[in-house]
Amino acid sequence: MTEEEARAIIKAHGWFYTERSPKRVAKYIYAKRRRGKKMIQRYICPLSKLPELSKEQLVEILARPIEEPSSAEHEPEVTDTTDPLTHTDEL
Repeated sequence: MTEEEARAIIKAHGWFYTERSPKRVAKYIYAKRRRGKKMIQRYICPLSKLPELSKEQLVEILARPIEEPSSAEHEPEVTDTTDPLTHTDEL
């Protein structure tokens, strides 16, 4: 697959094509999409592996569900205040 083909497929599925090179060594392809006020980014593959990627594989990557972290899964961290050494209410 060429970059132009990847751009067209990504755009047809409502995403934006972007390239990143975090360490300026290799380029990586990402797809971006706005969700509410946030921008969601999906990793596709290294640019050097793009010719090996098929249209079906790219569509499958774009179709994966976007996992939102649930606030119910994250309980607030509470310190133990029953220890007499950490109890400071009576200072």
